[in-house]
Amino acid sequence: MRKLFPLLICCLLLTACGKTTQQTLVTQSAPAYSLRDENQLPKTLRIPLVRDKGYLFVNATVNGKRAGAMLFDTGSTLNIIDRGLIARLSLPQTGQGRTVGIAGTETFTHHAVDSLAIGELDLGVERAGALSMQKLMRGMQRSPAGLIGSISLLPHPFTIDYKNSELIVYNRKTFVPPKKAEKVALTFYGRLPAVIATLANGQDVILILDTGADNTVSLPIELSTLPGVLATGSTGSGSARGVGGDIQTLQGWLKELKVFGFRLAGVPVTFEPKTREPRRKDLPVGRIGGQLLKDFRLTFDARYSAVWVEFIGAENQ
Repeated sequence: MRKLFPLLICCLLLTACGKTTQQTLVTQSAPAYSLRDENQLPKTLRIPLVRDKGYLFVNATVNGKRAGAMLFDTGSTLNIIDRGLIARLSLPQTGQGRTVGIAGTETFTHHAVDSLAIGELDLGVERAGALSMQKLMRGMQRSPAGLIGSISLLPHPFTIDYKNSELIVYNRKTFVPPKKAEKVALTFYGRLPAVIATLANGQDVILILDTGADNTVSLPIELSTLPGVLATGSTGSGSARGVGGDIQTLQGWLKELKVFGFRLAGVPVTFEPKTREPRRKDLPVGRIGGQLLKDFRLTFDARYSAVWVEFIGAENQ
């Protein structure tokens, strides 16, 4: 187990966007590649990302129209298009659903799409959900046109490279795992990618890898009272916003967190109340947000339940 210096990372809670700006929808040439046919993918397909605090954004098109920047969110199984953009594109409604978030559940509508693409890659989906991004998120300068979940990408090897602000999608036939990275077992919470981590008192937890959360680590609030978890007592209260609305939180510093094959000290943590019954009963479930993930290069291969992790914190400042 390698030991790093304490991570003194500011804990910024998930907040969200201001008003969605009206935009002229411009037709763009069809994407060169599609996940409908994995064999046609090049050896590596690099898609530019834009970093904003702990968030990642990617330029998207819907039915060949430029939609603007969408939040890239590995903590979501849904692809979401802002309701305003749904209306401007006149996307037909095909059904209804409910999604579960940090504060409970929220109803959304399904809409048919011919194409949802990021960069030069068509995700190969036939529908997307509709939610108000203004309601879901606030306080950010950019106004996301939607949200790209991990569900479409996970069947394929891909890398999230925070240092170079890139999403790299690989052709499976020629994919070679990075040699200098630490191989870590990838588990799942529902269909969300996650890893097993250990707190200073020996408690194992499931941590969802959540690029859509602008914090460091979040854990269930009942863990905040366990001996040996915190370096000090809770340092204050706050709030977070996501699907389902707002929740009140406690903040503190973890004494130690063993994750990705590293031993991290002094990690900022947000404790959140339980808003629903967890899908897994064996271990507590939390999240690793963008403020910690940005210190690593992550290469996923969900088919073989693996994620390769390379520490890039010192070169990523």
